[in-house]
Amino acid sequence: MHTTSTPLPGIGTLHVLAARDGHRVGVVRHADDRRELVVYDPADPDTRLTGVLLTAAEAGVLADLVGAAGPVTHCARLDRHAGGVSVLQVLIGTDSPRVGRPLAGTGVDGAAIVAVVRGEHVIPAPGPGLRCRAGDVVVVIGRPDAAFEVIDAVT
Repeated sequence: MHTTSTPLPGIGTLHVLAARDGHRVGVVRHADDRRELVVYDPADPDTRLTGVLLTAAEAGVLADLVGAAGPVTHCARLDRHAGGVSVLQVLIGTDSPRVGRPLAGTGVDGAAIVAVVRGEHVIPAPGPGLRCRAGDVVVVIGRPDAAFEVIDAVT
């Protein structure tokens, strides 16, 4: 099993699962909270056979049906600005290996964690001793490639 996530500027994010039997299934998480389930042709993994557009509620029901506990992380928002600057907001899920661990060592050249949103509180410029909690939203700003590296380090 292999999964990939690909940002789709102006649309959302494509998450693809390559199953052991060679089939590929994807979910497009649209910026407006819709989900699109996509099934690819096993003979040509880049050819889409069909897609089903789901509301967030329908996606939740489908996740329950397949026994999903929910994602470890969830890109809550991705904004791209002029000059190549991106702002990512990533929700830390309950199963994230980062839960209980400090944010120290997650920065890279070209991007940084600028805030953590915890419930109703915003923690600006969190120090290296701050430990992640499930439900935290980590806010990263920087070059797109570097911002995604920070998110990889956080999750």
